[in-house]
Amino acid sequence: MAEVFWGRVRDRWAVCRETLRSSLAAVAIVGHIVIRLDTWARTACNPAPPRLEAVVKRGGLSNGGGCLDPSARKADAVLTTFDRYLLKRYFHTFGVCFVAALGVFFVFDAFTNADEFLKASPDGAIWPVVRRMAVYYCCQSSLLLSLVGHILCVLAVMVVLVILQRSGELHPVLAAGVPLYRVVVPLVIGALLVNLTIMVNQECVLPTVAPVLQTPRGREVEQGIDVRPSLDFATHILISARRVFPHAKKLEHAEFVLPVPDVVTRLTTLKARRAKYVPRGPKKLSGWLLVGLDPPLEQLSLSTTGRRVVRPGTRPGTLFVVSGVTPDQLSEKAGNARYLSTPDLLRRVRNPSQATRSAHEQALALHARLTRPLLNIAAVFLAVPFLVRRESRGVVANLAVAGAVMVVLLGGGEACLYLASFQVMSPDLAAWSPVVTSGMLATWCARHAET
Repeated sequence: MAEVFWGRVRDRWAVCRETLRSSLAAVAIVGHIVIRLDTWARTACNPAPPRLEAVVKRGGLSNGGGCLDPSARKADAVLTTFDRYLLKRYFHTFGVCFVAALGVFFVFDAFTNADEFLKASPDGAIWPVVRRMAVYYCCQSSLLLSLVGHILCVLAVMVVLVILQRSGELHPVLAAGVPLYRVVVPLVIGALLVNLTIMVNQECVLPTVAPVLQTPRGREVEQGIDVRPSLDFATHILISARRVFPHAKKLEHAEFVLPVPDVVTRLTTLKARRAKYVPRGPKKLSGWLLVGLDPPLEQLSLSTTGRRVVRPGTRPGTLFVVSGVTPDQLSEKAGNARYLSTPDLLRRVRNPSQATRSAHEQALALHARLTRPLLNIAAVFLAVPFLVRRESRGVVANLAVAGAVMVVLLGGGEACLYLASFQVMSPDLAAWSPVVTSGMLATWCARHAET
């Protein structure tokens, strides 16, 4: 027994060693690419920082009460040269951080799930595998932007401020009498634009690529998604199928279990070769149009309520089942609200066919989606006084303190959402209390900022 055990240990170690070696090699390649990209971006997008005299001559920076130069008052509402320089540097930093995160995700996910992609090409051809991987990870980049974009938004501000201090570009501007919060205005604008991009990605791009993300790796979208049986809590009908096609709103080999005594007088499983989802209209109910019935409508022992739920279809041999369960709710990843746009998420929250717990979780996701941009902007304003202080022990110490504050702030927000998922807190309280707290804290810390 001992020999068998140690033999298995050695085999596992050999596999882990080879995987680790390959992963390190891939990480090294990705790191090299990121460094090259960073060098190119610095050369292409980041010109040499303008001198303070040039900033003053070209319009200067407004100090709130007065300007460095009288002619600079005309440029108060316009981005100055220094503002554009900071804005370019912010976008460059955010882009490098996002590419690095995407590269690390690609390396580990591709090595872990390479076998699933290889199953998509039984004949051993490499191009179908490469094509599927390219499409899948392009769609995954949209999901990754939704997941980590908010954190990278705040991180980029912190990195830019640290770089400005280490290069000596920030202190001459502050010594000239320019308030710190006037200096970071372009960084706040950059954070707002990044949050706007994340919102557009969430509302437009991510719902479009959701079928690809819900489909298992190596499988085409046209092949469908595995079904998670779902209970319609309004009619108590259990809906299942072999495959679901969310994009086409169809079910393949569907099964509808009709309950007793709500719909039928005896327990019946209604089978259909195909089922098409019909959305709710001004004068019609939402539901499923069934084709290829077994048993037919004539053999169903419907109750009085059941005759309102199960109706004859528009064509002979068809049947219409009233239900609010949508095709995306039947997929295995139905509980993931990240794939939904805000209007779709709001409609799902109001859907009476959902379970109370699911509606609670999706209401929480809705509130969190609305408050996350506000929390990010508050985090930016909160990080500034800790990064640039009159009395500090150094740039590294300031960065450590600011990082610790961000961890507490963002971690506290996630802790509130976690408690709300167990219904310890209400969704609105869990989502909005970190925003209010961080806003008050940022306002209190503003008087300690460098002036």
